[in-house]
Amino acid sequence: MKLILILSALFGASLCLETFVGHQVLRIKTRNGEEIKKLQLLESLEHLELDFWINPSTPTRPVDVRIPANCVQAVKAFLESHGIRYSILIEDLQVVLDKEREDMAYSQRDRSSTTFNYGAYHSLDSIYEELDHLVSEYSTLVTKLQIGESYEKRPLYVLKFSTGGSNRPAIWLDAGIHSREWVTQASAIWIAKKIASDYGKDPSVTSLLNKMDIFLLTVSNPDGYVFTHTTNRMWRKTRSKNQGSLCVGVDPNRNWDAGFGGPGASSNPCSDSYHGPHANSEVEVQSIVNFIKNHGNIQAFLTLHSYSQLLMYPYGYKCTEPADQDELDALGRAAASSIQSLYGTTFTVGSICTTIYQASGGSIDWSYDYGIKYSFAFELRDTGRYGFLLPANQIIPTAEETWLGLKTIMEHVRDNSCGFGEKVHECPPERCVGGVYTARPRPLTMKIPLVFAALVAAACSEQLFVGDQVLRVTASDEEQLTLLRALGEQDEFQVDFWRHPTRPGHPADLRVPFPSLRGVKVFLESNSISYSIMIEDVQELLDEEKKAMARSRRIERSINTFDFASYHTIDEIYTWMDVLVDDHPSLVSKLQIGQSYENRPLYVLKFSTGGWKRPAVWLDTGIHSREWITQATGIWTANKIAEAYGRDPSVTAILDSMDIFFEIVTNPDGFAFTHSSNRMWRKTRSVNASSRCVGVDPNRNWDAGFGGSGSSSNPCSETYRGPYAHSEREVKAVVDFILGHGNVKSVISIHSYSQMLLFPYGYKTAPAPDHQELSEVAKKAVNDLAAVYGTKYVYGSIADTIYVADGTTVDWAYDNGVKYSFTFELRDTGRYGFLLPSTQIIPTATETWPALLDIMVYVLEHPY
Repeated sequence: MKLILILSALFGASLCLETFVGHQVLRIKTRNGEEIKKLQLLESLEHLELDFWINPSTPTRPVDVRIPANCVQAVKAFLESHGIRYSILIEDLQVVLDKEREDMAYSQRDRSSTTFNYGAYHSLDSIYEELDHLVSEYSTLVTKLQIGESYEKRPLYVLKFSTGGSNRPAIWLDAGIHSREWVTQASAIWIAKKIASDYGKDPSVTSLLNKMDIFLLTVSNPDGYVFTHTTNRMWRKTRSKNQGSLCVGVDPNRNWDAGFGGPGASSNPCSDSYHGPHANSEVEVQSIVNFIKNHGNIQAFLTLHSYSQLLMYPYGYKCTEPADQDELDALGRAAASSIQSLYGTTFTVGSICTTIYQASGGSIDWSYDYGIKYSFAFELRDTGRYGFLLPANQIIPTAEETWLGLKTIMEHVRDNSCGFGEKVHECPPERCVGGVYTARPRPLTMKIPLVFAALVAAACSEQLFVGDQVLRVTASDEEQLTLLRALGEQDEFQVDFWRHPTRPGHPADLRVPFPSLRGVKVFLESNSISYSIMIEDVQELLDEEKKAMARSRRIERSINTFDFASYHTIDEIYTWMDVLVDDHPSLVSKLQIGQSYENRPLYVLKFSTGGWKRPAVWLDTGIHSREWITQATGIWTANKIAEAYGRDPSVTAILDSMDIFFEIVTNPDGFAFTHSSNRMWRKTRSVNASSRCVGVDPNRNWDAGFGGSGSSSNPCSETYRGPYAHSEREVKAVVDFILGHGNVKSVISIHSYSQMLLFPYGYKTAPAPDHQELSEVAKKAVNDLAAVYGTKYVYGSIADTIYVADGTTVDWAYDNGVKYSFTFELRDTGRYGFLLPSTQIIPTATETWPALLDIMVYVLEHPY
């Protein structure tokens, strides 16, 4: 045996490989909390250089630890002196490593130039070559994307499995985030081949890929993986340098922005669970975060680890149940049953915290908090006999059984996935609203970006919302409802209701300034009013929005095109209108119907094939200036109308008989103010006599039940109706145009958010005379909208569906003879509210278009 050990040491030295001669892996079984504390003390003794493969957490869970040869006796003596039981799992780690390397060498000698051995472990270069081979072999299904680079500049390659289409619902799968867990990368390669080869053969895979895309990152931590092959087979972390420390690397599964820096992660750079200097500090993690966010329609996040035979769901950074506990647990158990059906391998199912231990900064906690409901982490074979050194002859059986579990989850996601941006899960108690998870708490390391944002905003005289939160509040009875309304009238709190309190059980959303947070939460808690945090920090979303706009402008300047997937200023929108008119001079013209309070022009696009005062449809967006998704949707829709004429039979038929008038920026002063000073501004910018507060709610200013209970007489209120009906120039200009035209048959006003299609009345609860017909039109429209991405809309009268609201556009239009009067409330249901990311502009516009077309076709076919 000595000769073998000497040869092994010499062989390792020749390759600059760290050797593990005489290292043992012990399995320790604790009986109580006191013994757990003893092991945690042992873990803290850095000079022992212990490598815990399974950390001490609860008495019911075994602990596996690798011990260097020179410390084996000391550790055993420690355990025995405290009566802590242990057994030897691996007698000599180097013997196992030598066998592993021998198997790899044999596989490489045996491999022909055209055959990849899925039953062997491979180097990074070999894996990347196989990715190229898969792309070449399945070119109509598989493509390779580079989503970034590692710290050492290795590419991060993702395989995309897709049958076509843009930004379809998708599943994310990654492996190898902990580099020493070789069976995960090996399983991922096998699974990639399985997906590609089964399409068109396996009905389940075929139906899945006909509806969704799959993105597979086979090697999430390439630097670490290379290091396990060249230097240290037991390496777990990334290879980034840590300032002020000789120790290298960060645990990439403690680096995500989900409870970052909390329990289960270390602040010591020498620890294998070091969380890094700040969340997403590792380029490998940041690249995935950016990809997921930019895609915007990931429905499942699945990550492969080893070992322990576990299937886990959130949370790890806290020990409270996720909102979807029952569904995730049932789905996990179904997947575990599928795994067991092949070889009898049993998996334990549960949340991370209850199944193993509390671990902050994990990937699936981040994905779940970000809104990806189906977030699971697999811990593959085995339960400790080989640990991270699973023999190569177990790769294919491991991959085969894992695939069955993955497929069970993917089938469920396929059958239960939502449209772009819509989430179906219920709200967790901490920070989720409207079935969509909100951003996670901001770590302390965000102070620098906040200071920078403050300096930039100060230079531009822009109002900041640092630390402001958006709460979702639900009153359980009329008494709590009254209290919420009273809260809104308390000037000292300056709360901004994004969705107003209307009835018990109906959620209200309110933005609370940072200085008022404690007072508002105390008020709610003291009155037993339930609430959750929808947006943890409003400024964070605003900063992201500004960055996206800046990127878009750079691209637009470089290629001289208009980016419909970006938000734009009023000047950019008005310039684009001129381009649209120039491109379609025989169809599109630009009218000025008046001026705003600050003397900005009120432009309307007219789509017409000729004739005088033909029947017409009126469309407007952006009457509430902060609802940026509406103006952006308006731009896309205007372009769609112009491009579709002569190509789309419905659009052609409409414009051959009717005109369309489209006011894209209905409240230009407010819109300009949202860009220059206050992103949350809703009203006009008119000066109110005898009040320091500026502006009127232009959708409470119409002569339809004006001055009723659904608006405010307080000039400082966001729903201030104004001194009299049509006091606002922006409203009066539209009134004069529609009355002056005399043949407008439909008024469609587009707002956000809540995913609703509404019709009169709002100022009274009595049904409109045409209630039944309007309801049928709305029903078809929302069904056709949902057919695009699955986005669900509620429809009904304003008063019945949301609340009594007087002085609104569509009520005025209906009372003035415009029968087909509708209001859209676009995406979303509360995850982002008025701050919908620009990645959702085109999907929102795309799904809204068939609903608009339904209404316009109906108006054409039902003259009156």
